[in-house]
Amino acid sequence: MARNRLKEILDSKKMSFSELKKLLEEKDVKVNNSQLSLYSSGKRNPKNKKIWVIISEVLNVELQEIITDIDAYLAIMAEISEKGSEKNAQTEKEKINDSLYQELLSLVDESMPSEVEKVQRYCGLAATFEKLGEAIIEEGAVVIVPSGDSVVKKTNPAIAEQVRVNAALIKLDEWFELKRQSNNGGNPKSGEDWSEFT
Repeated sequence: MARNRLKEILDSKKMSFSELKKLLEEKDVKVNNSQLSLYSSGKRNPKNKKIWVIISEVLNVELQEIITDIDAYLAIMAEISEKGSEKNAQTEKEKINDSLYQELLSLVDESMPSEVEKVQRYCGLAATFEKLGEAIIEEGAVVIVPSGDSVVKKTNPAIAEQVRVNAALIKLDEWFELKRQSNNGGNPKSGEDWSEFT
């Protein structure tokens, strides 16, 4: 089951499952408190994974802040894409660097939603990687965390998250590299430097 920080985020916002349930009902999502509790503990996953995106929207946090398991995050994004969520795709397009998006899009068959989704996923992850990098620079590699009456120095959790995002980017890089080679008849174009994009 997917690891997630739903309960932790609700606690930080001083919210209950009942309050979250009401917010979700405003988005036409029918779910009860016990289901939310099971989702937050990881004992059960929603049948429609898009509910995680809606939860992130109503809580005003990024999906990656709730879903800490990168494979689960990628599975959610893949399912949403396969169901043709044009709104989500547009949101991702707005967040990413347009030149990266266009360059990767030129490698895929735009008539195949699964290939276009990989472009959107890569760009979304790249944007997340950059945001995490900015947070690490701003907060430093070590952060001070309150612990009872004292404070403890800990490694910035954004570093571990950035490593996980980087691992997902590397997996996608391999797929795009194969697309580059097949688009060039198995031979990469000489003199063309793709390093700025992957």
